[in-house]
Amino acid sequence: MKKIKWHKVADSSASIHFTAGNVAEVEVEGKKICLGRFQEEWYGFAATCPHAGAPMMDGYVDGACHVVCPVHQLKFNLKNGRDKNGDGYALKTYAVEKREDGIYVGVEEGRFKWF
Repeated sequence: MKKIKWHKVADSSASIHFTAGNVAEVEVEGKKICLGRFQEEWYGFAATCPHAGAPMMDGYVDGACHVVCPVHQLKFNLKNGRDKNGDGYALKTYAVEKREDGIYVGVEEGRFKWF
């Protein structure tokens, strides 16, 4: 079983500034992670596209629970990071929890060694 370490990234949801595309960027252990919102749920994912390294902060969340890369419009499922275009790419994903005392991102221990 994977061991998850939770990191508080904000004191409240109001303190996170989302773009018009429902994407925000936070820091965990000095690394950038994006957050996306879809139908009241929050998702965490890598800050760069695995295809060409584009900044996912400039992308957007579409109406089907995908985050769309701003460069080549690759779509990734927010729940599991799978490429919906069929190109075989996978976007790293992270668990997100909204708690009474803030917003937390869960990172598998040791994951940032190769991030």
